[in-house]
Amino acid sequence: MKLTVEQLAAIKEIEKKLFESFIAVCEELHLTYYLLGGTLLGAVRHKGFIPWDDDIDVGMPRADYEIFLQKGQQLLPEGYFLQSYLSELDYPNCFAKIRNSNTTYLETSVRNCDINHGVFIDIFPLDYYPDDKKARKRLGRKKFLLNLRISAVYRSKSKSFKARFLRLLLKIRWPSYKIAVRKRETLYKSVLQSTMLANHGGAWGRKEIVPIEWYGEGTLLEFEGLSVRAPVAYDKWLSQVYGDYMQLPPADKRRPHHYVDVIDFEKSYREYVGKGVTK
Repeated sequence: MKLTVEQLAAIKEIEKKLFESFIAVCEELHLTYYLLGGTLLGAVRHKGFIPWDDDIDVGMPRADYEIFLQKGQQLLPEGYFLQSYLSELDYPNCFAKIRNSNTTYLETSVRNCDINHGVFIDIFPLDYYPDDKKARKRLGRKKFLLNLRISAVYRSKSKSFKARFLRLLLKIRWPSYKIAVRKRETLYKSVLQSTMLANHGGAWGRKEIVPIEWYGEGTLLEFEGLSVRAPVAYDKWLSQVYGDYMQLPPADKRRPHHYVDVIDFEKSYREYVGKGVTK
């Protein structure tokens, strides 16, 4: 589904309110967060959303992230849902979301999952990444296998024979993808100290593995009129991920990157579940 200008504006308004609530919870619990991805780029280049972007991404050091998962829900406004593998058994991602349960934003890739499908913002844990090359390879192999097993839940999974065959073998090791989700969480939390931080759930892979000091205590930037926290070395972070990040992409690349089947800002996703949309 191609978003209209009006839909994109409405999504941004809902997401901004979710973000404000997230920041309020972090301040109350004294937790650290940083802008990531296109949200960080938008703050630096546009002082807000990238005009054609449709989401908000933030990261938290693992210790802060775990506290947020445990205590955040009770501090969020009514109708907001803190979504993670702890709060929904069928949730397949390695990062959390805050959802507006009174809306519908049904992504194509997870339309068959029995989860909350409201408009959301993403919250990524930032984990220590091994300094030792051999440890990195071991982690990478385990990560690949676990993600391949979990990918069976997505509609956009690879259809190659090799991937399908390997995924079938992995089902013997992990009969349920839910088991693999929890194994993956354990893997990502297994490195207890290092000089690097990784966003394992990020879209940019190895580019989002950076020195800890790039995050530091953070620095304040403006985002849609809000004062928000960004990595202290945001220029280095953005340059590593995007290259010449102040250069606008070609016009044909200026579009939202989520694939959505159903959008409804007036009805809860519950109105669509069981009516031929999600199952």
